[in-house]
Amino acid sequence: MLTRVLALELGPKGIRVNTLNPGATDVTKSGANDVPGSTPLRRFGQPLDIAKGVVFLASSDANFITGANLVVDGGLVYNIGALFVKANQNDFPIHDYKDVMHSRNMTGKVVVVTGSCQGIGQSVVKLFSILGAHVVITGRNETVVKEVAKEVQQLSPYKLKPLNVTMDFTKSADLKELIAKTAKHFGKIDVLVNAVDISPDADIWRPNLLTVWDQVFNVNLRAVVELIHHAVPHLAKTKGTVINISTIGAIAPLGPYLAYGSAEAALDMLGRVLALELGPKGVRVNTINPGLIVTECEDCVEPTAGEMDYLEKITPLRRLGEPLDVAKGVAFLASTDAQFITGTNLVIDGGLVYNYAAILQPH
Repeated sequence: MLTRVLALELGPKGIRVNTLNPGATDVTKSGANDVPGSTPLRRFGQPLDIAKGVVFLASSDANFITGANLVVDGGLVYNIGALFVKANQNDFPIHDYKDVMHSRNMTGKVVVVTGSCQGIGQSVVKLFSILGAHVVITGRNETVVKEVAKEVQQLSPYKLKPLNVTMDFTKSADLKELIAKTAKHFGKIDVLVNAVDISPDADIWRPNLLTVWDQVFNVNLRAVVELIHHAVPHLAKTKGTVINISTIGAIAPLGPYLAYGSAEAALDMLGRVLALELGPKGVRVNTINPGLIVTECEDCVEPTAGEMDYLEKITPLRRLGEPLDVAKGVAFLASTDAQFITGTNLVIDGGLVYNYAAILQPH
């Protein structure tokens, strides 16, 4: 709580305050042999796992993160009843530390990003291309998919050509085909980023509430479950990772987005349950909860200048987020720096989620 309060207080001064929550790290206490079996990733943490998280939070990659708790525990916190023991202070070879300098090199990795033709998804796929990965561009409009693919290829240091997939995320056949095409084209899948979503407003009084509810849950939750279901056999082979893009609206409820908030909260829980289930296979599952992010969105209503000023004012870091702020968090969670992080929620919101009282004030 100290961290959250200080994030609100010091954010306007440009000072970020975050907390890192380690799990069982390099355990030597009697009975410690039970810990790897209780930890979803089936190993002890190392001090370097914690250090990598600290370096990330101190870096420019985290400059829109404040008031957050980054859990680095191999998923142990959600395995209720697991054994907790003391950590020792052993050190590790210097080359392990030097590897951090190259941790964002994604050369040879195959990355699937849904919703990659606009907003956060587009920023994510562009960043992975810049970092050297093979990427998959997805979207509903074939022309737009091709345009984005051209931009992405030019950003690649190796001018790697993306795989283009035009699809409908409400169709199970298209979801299955996306994974099949990717695996056939590249021979593997290392990273799955679920960034596609819809966010129509609808309160409990709305006559068509259940229609909206089904639409939102089909895209924001069911499609994610289906994609992960089809991708897991491939991710298990590569010890890959899944990163779901949620929202702070899953943490701090805000009407009249009943369906959207509920679906995103379910997405958060999905990540935790899958972290327990897939950790023993070496597959990590994490969630990012963005705050107010300025994006180009065909279905979004552009705020007025006055509304923008107000939103900046209530955000502790005194600015709105950019898609790249979120993309940097995705790259971190996909990197070797996050190899002991699973089942966590990384909030990237400039501290807004804990300034909830200000959000609700009339303006």
